[in-house]
Amino acid sequence: MKKTLALACIAAVSLGLVFAQIIRTTGPETIVPLSLLRAVIDEASGDVALQNEIILTGVNRNRLPEEYMGKYFETGFILGKFKEYGIAQSEIIDLPARSATTWDAEMAELWLTKPELRKLADLEEVPATLCSGSVTSDTTAALVYVGPGYQESDYQGKDVKDKIVLVNGAPDMARRLAVEKFGARGLIGYSSSHPEWDPDQVGWSSIRVAEKEKPTFGFMVSTRQGEELRNALERGTPLEVRAVCRTRQVPYKEQMVSALLPGDSLPNEELVFTAHLFEGFAKQGANDDASGCAAILETARTLRKLLDDGKLPPLRRSIRFLFVPEISGTAAYIEKFPSVAKRFFANINEDMVGEALIKNRSFFNLERSPDSLPSYLGDVLESIVRWVGETQKESEEYSEPGVPIVSPTGTRDPFYYAVTRFTGGSDHIVFVDGGVRVPAVMFICWPDMWYHTSGDTPDKSDATQLKRVVVIGAAAAAFLANAGPEDAPKIIAETSGRGLARLGLEKLRAEKLVADTDAKGLHDACTEALNIVSQALEREKEAVLTCGFFAKGDAAFEGLIKSRTAALDAFRPSFLREVEEVYRLRCLKANLKPQKPALTEDEVSARRLVPVRTDRMKGYFNGFEFHQKMRELLESKKLPPQVYQLGRADFEVRNFIDGRRSILDIRNAVSAEYGPLAVKAVQGYIEVLKNMGYVEVVPKTEKGGRK
Repeated sequence: MKKTLALACIAAVSLGLVFAQIIRTTGPETIVPLSLLRAVIDEASGDVALQNEIILTGVNRNRLPEEYMGKYFETGFILGKFKEYGIAQSEIIDLPARSATTWDAEMAELWLTKPELRKLADLEEVPATLCSGSVTSDTTAALVYVGPGYQESDYQGKDVKDKIVLVNGAPDMARRLAVEKFGARGLIGYSSSHPEWDPDQVGWSSIRVAEKEKPTFGFMVSTRQGEELRNALERGTPLEVRAVCRTRQVPYKEQMVSALLPGDSLPNEELVFTAHLFEGFAKQGANDDASGCAAILETARTLRKLLDDGKLPPLRRSIRFLFVPEISGTAAYIEKFPSVAKRFFANINEDMVGEALIKNRSFFNLERSPDSLPSYLGDVLESIVRWVGETQKESEEYSEPGVPIVSPTGTRDPFYYAVTRFTGGSDHIVFVDGGVRVPAVMFICWPDMWYHTSGDTPDKSDATQLKRVVVIGAAAAAFLANAGPEDAPKIIAETSGRGLARLGLEKLRAEKLVADTDAKGLHDACTEALNIVSQALEREKEAVLTCGFFAKGDAAFEGLIKSRTAALDAFRPSFLREVEEVYRLRCLKANLKPQKPALTEDEVSARRLVPVRTDRMKGYFNGFEFHQKMRELLESKKLPPQVYQLGRADFEVRNFIDGRRSILDIRNAVSAEYGPLAVKAVQGYIEVLKNMGYVEVVPKTEKGGRK
């Protein structure tokens, strides 16, 4: 019996070893050769990146007036580093200013004067103390708490005339009522991104006073201070405060830095990195976005060093680095240098990338391009990001240990990552805009526990996290800059393979929509579900077609692309049929007769009309300018009132305007991305664009709507 048990145990162990050898692989796969990754890992320095971030934002800097018209500290520092690194093609570029002057604060102090004398805030200590846009003032007045302060009910039974109001929120939200209507002298607010995490952080805020409105001031205090003042007032303790500040409007200019690593055989094809060096001139955030600037600066240094040492072959394509005022600077650069912008084939935007993930309860996010711009780019980057994530953790899946990517002074945090859909909010929105159409991804760590607050300082950053971001960016740049027909099969494999996974998830989403909808909305749900699948198939076909950029006329590779797109077409009948099967089953259970999708009268009308961009809508669409102009036209009654509820989907409605798609086509594409939209809402928005001269609307022809 003992002998039998022993033999059984030996057999079980042997069988386990066999299975372990079969199941465990050597390591995760990625599109970039391991030799290149190791060279990048050895050279990239998270410590150098962190030191540069500290120099940029480690101390509070109050700019002197001459800096606004000369060379900004930040642009001078970045340019100096490029010269130090031997990157000769680097320069400071002056951009058109958005106005003749900009706001600047010289000093600001907030004091409690009664019942005791105590300083509450000082600009020298916390630059976020004073709201940008505040005017010079020296006001001593009673303090009155008005809650959020943006509803008239907040002021019932309270006399705020000639007093200073305390608001639980952003001062500008309360300004029109508190100051304009009820006569308050100024405001103190407390509001920050995560007061539950850090009650001492002071949120960045601003006030925007129109020309005919009363000049005023706004101070910000921490949630801890705000609650202390509020509690005292609610206990019946009279409080008096003194708010003193000195501000000015100074002549200024917008400024940025550009640097180039030139390619040899294909120099007019450029991969462009972006990070914003400025988000206004008062705010200087470490993670947002000195970390992104430090990361792409270190990416440039790493690539230059690898090229100089012969560890990286000469670049075929060029790589450009832009350090810009957020969004407006990127748009201004493209407008100022249209011939350069035409060279861009892809953008990697880095915004808030350096924070320690565990300390900040954060993930590194790779954000893909929107549905209006399918591309290979997100899949190439996803391959690298996942490799870094898988190699920075202990895993039973692989037989060999991962390659550690850590910095001497950094953490050994796991690399928590996510691949996410497009959300926008940073410089990559300029590239993916329908008038520019350059595929773009964004690197961002989110959530950020100190977002837009005084707590956004370098002590939240991590040299290891910065090193990993630099490795991802530099490896992607080296691969994309040198990829040719020999690499094209790998690129199409990544794109089509990951595309199939996305298709499966979209089909799942469609089937769940039908399965979860009540009987009353079942027919409409089926129509939307079929649209989800149809749009997903078209997107993945377009993504595969973009791989042709690397083919360079290679007939074999172009044949492979044709084969992959044909395979996607072949999926269509079965995918749609499976969604319809779920629909018919639901109809059977609900005693409903299945219906074939049919167009409504509004949809028939929308199918016949094609919006075409005018010259006014060529290039990047300035949304701020659009909304400002629309408000003026509505107030002067030069524009008929239009009702459309699109939310953030208006961005993609514009992007899908290509002179070929009908209004119904656009509605369907955006509905698959954001959820069902009323065709009247889409048509109403396009009508506004038409009335403002951004588009023409023409009858649809066989080839679209172009005249």
